[in-house]
Amino acid sequence: MPTTFDLDLLDLNARQASSLSRSAMRGLMGMLVLVGISIVLLAMFLRQVETQEEARRRSADAEWLDQTLRFHFRRLESDLGVMALTAQNPNAAATLQPGLLWQSPGVIAFHGWIPAKVQNDTQFWPPSLRKAAEAPADAQSLRTMLKTTRGLQRAAYAGPLPYDAEHGSTLWLAVPLFEQGRFAGDYVAAIQLEPMLTQAIPAWFLNDHRITLANANTLPGTTRYLAPVNLPGTQWRLAVDVLDYQPALAPRAFFSVALLCLLGMLLALYLLWRDIARRRRAESQLQTQIVLRTAMERAVMLGLRAWDLQGRLLYVNQAFCRMVGRSAAELMAEPAPAMGDGATAASSALVEHEREGVLTHRDGHTLSVLEHHAPLTKVDGTVIGWMGSTLDITERKRMEQLAARQQEKLEASGRLIAVGEVASTLAHELNQPLGALSSFATGLRNNLQEQRLRLEDIAPVVERMEQLADKAGRVIHRVNAFARRQEMQRQPLDVLPFMRRVAQQVPLPASMVRDIVLPTNAPPLPADALLLEHALHNLVLNATEWAGQGQAPIPTVRVSLEMDTHMAGLRVEDSGPGIPADQAPRIFDAFESGKPGGMGMGLSICRSIAEAHHGRIDVAHSAALGGAQFTLWLPLQ
Repeated sequence: MPTTFDLDLLDLNARQASSLSRSAMRGLMGMLVLVGISIVLLAMFLRQVETQEEARRRSADAEWLDQTLRFHFRRLESDLGVMALTAQNPNAAATLQPGLLWQSPGVIAFHGWIPAKVQNDTQFWPPSLRKAAEAPADAQSLRTMLKTTRGLQRAAYAGPLPYDAEHGSTLWLAVPLFEQGRFAGDYVAAIQLEPMLTQAIPAWFLNDHRITLANANTLPGTTRYLAPVNLPGTQWRLAVDVLDYQPALAPRAFFSVALLCLLGMLLALYLLWRDIARRRRAESQLQTQIVLRTAMERAVMLGLRAWDLQGRLLYVNQAFCRMVGRSAAELMAEPAPAMGDGATAASSALVEHEREGVLTHRDGHTLSVLEHHAPLTKVDGTVIGWMGSTLDITERKRMEQLAARQQEKLEASGRLIAVGEVASTLAHELNQPLGALSSFATGLRNNLQEQRLRLEDIAPVVERMEQLADKAGRVIHRVNAFARRQEMQRQPLDVLPFMRRVAQQVPLPASMVRDIVLPTNAPPLPADALLLEHALHNLVLNATEWAGQGQAPIPTVRVSLEMDTHMAGLRVEDSGPGIPADQAPRIFDAFESGKPGGMGMGLSICRSIAEAHHGRIDVAHSAALGGAQFTLWLPLQ
């Protein structure tokens, strides 16, 4: 029997194979197309990212250049301010600490002082400034700069302006000087821009960039960008050329994409394995955290409770159980008060609160507690219950009450001391005028009894008695105002004749020397003359009583004036034994006295008068005389 072949079956198989092959090719081509499109899109995306990164870097470099130059210009403004102060007042104690631009050679082409009275007339300007103002537009820019400094009371710039063939473009800077609110003038400097850029910009930046001044025709390019520099009164631009510009190559980008795809597959497997390992570690850490938090909750001293919205207690820690003397099972059986039925954290924030309360222990005694209630919320903000913390503040409340009672006692003692100080002040200050009044009255009575006094002799005595009575009245009025902390009558006081007069009023023994050391002039001192006279008179009187008890061969009392920036010091020194170190901390306390029979109020009154003038009184050892040195410091303003 001959063998036959079904060609139709062969054709069918061929068609099926061709169909499968075409399907596989179409699928492969589709994948290749997708990969190709992905590579192209990725390359375009990388190029865009590279372009954006380059733009960001250039923007950051431009901003850094602007900040760097503005920093050096602000430092130069400070230097010119010092030069302006020196130019206006050569005796001013101003020290120049030059910055980089000021001390760099070739940067400052010109600098000079222009007083306010000649700024409107260019013929009185310095020659360099007149030369720069030859062009009308340049002259207008310079006038605007000077007007800006006067009107806005700050530094101003003009330019860049042409200077000459040697110096090139220059930037003009004017720094104003005001004295007591009055415009005194400007200190002007011409800055050469090319040397300034070389000095101000670090060398590491100049190694990779070339920086020049940009003009109207300068345009940005592939390797060039423009950096604006904004200064008060002017704006100019720098052209920055990148010397080592290397754009990314396309083949490197395609290779990087292919490599990243392979690395991405490996990374996916590694991340899957690492995720499983992390899950196992997380479970172990979770168990550890549960054990740790349980131990922390048992050791914490705060009482913690949690309950749901229906008031059922869900949790209570051991600290709260110890606080009330009950077990957790007993507390769980008692309903807690409902704290609200809000459904979100936003609404629950309205009822979150802290309050003080009282808890009752099992044995009946009460506890003062501080309670804080906050909502328990899920991730989506839904309130599922409440959490409360309770702090036992019974001991703290007891200490606060004890402290309040002690404070009341201290305030009562302070009021008694203040009353005693006022009374002692009156006795101390009224002793002299009342004693003099008594002497005058006794003498007048004796003369009248002996009929040796004429009528014309009575008038001076009565006038002197009237003056002493008026002085006593003024003392009572001022001490009363001082005791009530009323406003003192502080008026400008010529301190030099005042100190000389008070120092000479105190009588000295024949063997004692009075040394008055005062400067030629001094600013007026705002003070209450009467109170200050009491304080200085008391210090001088104390010095005369102690000066003769030292080892100096000639007892001396010295009165001098020390000047500080904002303070004036009225100083009294003596040649006495000085103040022992153990008595120095208590020397200004009331009723503390080193003299036999002393009241101990003199130095306390002096300190009160100094503090009423917003000043202070210092005590030290006199290096010149060897005794005590008291300085009454009072503010000049």
